[in-house]
Amino acid sequence: MNTFRMKTKIFNIFMLLAVALGFAACNDDTEPVLSQTSNGSSSVEGGIPQSMTLEKAKASETVFTLSWEAPTYNLNVAKSYRIEISNVAEFSTTASVAVTSATTYAVTQGELNEAVLEFMPSVEDVSETPVYLRIRCELNDDPEMVMVVGDVYNFKVTPYPGEYPRLYVVGSINGWDINTSGYFLRDTEGNNVFTGRLGIPAGGQFRFYKELGNWDTNSIGSQVDDAGVNITVTDGVFETTLVEGKGSWIFPADAEGTYNCTVDLTNMTARFEYAGAYEDTYEDPGAGEEVEAPTGLFMVGNINGWSLTPESTQGALTETSEGSNVWNATLALPDNGDGYSYFRFYTELNNDWDTTTIGAVGLGDNENQELTLDGGVVETELEPGSKGSFMIATGTYNVTVDLNDNLLVMELAE
Repeated sequence: MNTFRMKTKIFNIFMLLAVALGFAACNDDTEPVLSQTSNGSSSVEGGIPQSMTLEKAKASETVFTLSWEAPTYNLNVAKSYRIEISNVAEFSTTASVAVTSATTYAVTQGELNEAVLEFMPSVEDVSETPVYLRIRCELNDDPEMVMVVGDVYNFKVTPYPGEYPRLYVVGSINGWDINTSGYFLRDTEGNNVFTGRLGIPAGGQFRFYKELGNWDTNSIGSQVDDAGVNITVTDGVFETTLVEGKGSWIFPADAEGTYNCTVDLTNMTARFEYAGAYEDTYEDPGAGEEVEAPTGLFMVGNINGWSLTPESTQGALTETSEGSNVWNATLALPDNGDGYSYFRFYTELNNDWDTTTIGAVGLGDNENQELTLDGGVVETELEPGSKGSFMIATGTYNVTVDLNDNLLVMELAE
């Protein structure tokens, strides 16, 4: 090859490399770098009391309202805000009160209490503790890109006792009551392992429920099918695997006793170990508490296991505006076993079936008015004081109740 042509080719190659490197250098020089262009600030409406005692009965009440101005940056970045507390000024241990995308937040007693309990040696053993509170601006959901907004607030809080998560025992032991149970195990370590003592009478039959109020959900048992399984206790011990289902265990008559129970819902195993002669291990879940009956408007029926206890709020409706007396909710109505769901309304969950009831016109208890959809909608009159119920095909409905005109409108949700 001609020497001159070879030198020219090599020269061209070097020139191309130089140009490429030049472009790369220019790109690096012009790549925008995130930088903060203004600081944020925060404030508390009316200030934060220096010492406060929280009350369970006021869990939904606002304890203070925070507002803040977000820091700004030279680039568009997604921002979220975490209201965070600690029991030490260095924030070496923290708990989240709330996460929001807004720049104002009303903290409730319940939210603050739940966060403060994380610093207690036990949720049932509470005392006054110092609290340091700050607002974190988190960018692009990146834990490394965090900016504290405004001031750190310091005050003292005495929380109310919390409750460990419970796993309820439902069966012949508690009269097969799906709505209330004084028989339960507790997860005291936060590891999804529930432990406790359980008195099992001769021939005792039961399964577990993660939540009460509905026979068909949150059940943990011996098998999927709703049927009892006879078991054998060997040398005082019964071990088994668990399934999400309605099968129950039936203990033999000669196995009556009190058992130390361990139920592991992560590995789906259970162990019952004989601990002594039978004793009733009933524990009043509301002992020492006066539970206020909720008021408003509630659908009572299959949706909440036909319960009027204060905890049975699965069918709660919300007033469209204060004082309007028009109530609305989107509710999934479960199957009663015949393709229909049954219900009427109550304005108070107070265990009294004869007052505050609103039902079908002209019907009495155990009588049902069938609601038939026309174009996905049905409209009917209501009668205050009536214990007549409605029946409608199972499904999810937008439910509107106008108590000014005693009118019920239900529309099949898409």
